[in-house]
Amino acid sequence: MIEKIIRKYYDDILLYCYHHVGSYAAAEDLCQDTFVSFIEHYKKFHHTGKTKNYLYTIAKNKCRDYYKKHAPVYMDELPEQGTDSIEEDAVLKQLVSSLPEELREVIILRYFQDLKYSDIASILKISPSLAKYRVKKGLELLRQ
Repeated sequence: MIEKIIRKYYDDILLYCYHHVGSYAAAEDLCQDTFVSFIEHYKKFHHTGKTKNYLYTIAKNKCRDYYKKHAPVYMDELPEQGTDSIEEDAVLKQLVSSLPEELREVIILRYFQDLKYSDIASILKISPSLAKYRVKKGLELLRQ
């Protein structure tokens, strides 16, 4: 069961971590830490929500811990997939990295991870309407 969950969500969590830290090597470490924590606490997990949302919550906390130990890293590596041009991809990453944490988080979850507002709200422990507001506010700042 756990192995199936890891196979199913590993790439999503890895990409999520990458969008937070900008380093593929650090993202791999954070992703692995996320799944180690998940395995350690699996018996306590009550399956009250989506497993994917639980994994994103763990990954979010791992990324926050990473920032406490390291200075923020702007995304200087390029993922295997992205926008049509390298320049656009780099500019987008720089802009998203410059957003305040609460806005950066919802933008990453909504547009890079393609999550629904209800899932974002569950992960961040906020209301869906607040998730929508933060996405709207983040997009406004990105457009500026």
